[in-house]
Amino acid sequence: MKAYFAWLAKFITVLVVLVIFVPLLIGSVIGASSMMFAGHLPASEPKVAVVQISGVILESKDILEQLYTHVKDEEVIGIVLDINSPGGAVGPSQAIYSTVQKLSAQKPIVAAMGSVAASGGLYAALGAKKIYAQPGTLTGSIGVILQLPNFSKITEEYGFQMITIKSGELKDVGNSFRPMTEADRDFLQASVNKVRDGFVKAVVDGRGMESSLVESIADGRIILGSEAVEYGLADGFGTVYDAARTVYELAGKSLEEDEVPNLFYEDDQFSKFREFFGADVFGRSIRQFLQLLSSPMQLS
Repeated sequence: MKAYFAWLAKFITVLVVLVIFVPLLIGSVIGASSMMFAGHLPASEPKVAVVQISGVILESKDILEQLYTHVKDEEVIGIVLDINSPGGAVGPSQAIYSTVQKLSAQKPIVAAMGSVAASGGLYAALGAKKIYAQPGTLTGSIGVILQLPNFSKITEEYGFQMITIKSGELKDVGNSFRPMTEADRDFLQASVNKVRDGFVKAVVDGRGMESSLVESIADGRIILGSEAVEYGLADGFGTVYDAARTVYELAGKSLEEDEVPNLFYEDDQFSKFREFFGADVFGRSIRQFLQLLSSPMQLS
């Protein structure tokens, strides 16, 4: 029995070392290494900051902080928005758009759309001075969707009842435990239409397109990057580096043909690795899922 407990104690010790201390040690070493990489560029050399918008847009806080930080940085001559997003919540997408539109008057901001920059991802780019895409980029999806679950038939079948006390007819609009009324539907449809009209206006204002053309493609359809250039949603084909070269031009510091733009990323190359070991990945995923559920009206 003693031998068994001794073996069990050794097993638990090894497990703790492997699961906790080894990742922490690796993270510390990588963190120190990343600090060395962070200072490899001359401080006086003009640089273009890259702000990445990746995945579903659920909040705008981090993106806005990066934008304002880079605009205040005297060594940063402009910003590239590196967008790979299918869209997301309405408010954060609008916040990024309006902030980009405002700050691009102070320093040039150019967007580079990657594999996908649709709906809210496109919305975020509309305030930039120029937008680049790839021929196969999935963009467009100009529109709004609102989805609400309804359990009224299930509750009827099983005899469950939700008692609601409300101060006004529309106070519980979208209530999942009762059938949707015509007043509910009309109100929600009007709200969706208002957000959609704001999206269309942002496209018209940001891209200088005819409203009739925008209306013809604002039915939620996905548009390829090649079509986006034809319509005027994008200015041409290009990568993050092409967008950065345009930033230099707009800032009056055009590069020679053989010069490479000096890009600056907020996160170092090891950040994802350290994030895997240092963050509650599963917990964060659950929180993001719940956030998405709590924001049923989406630009996606």
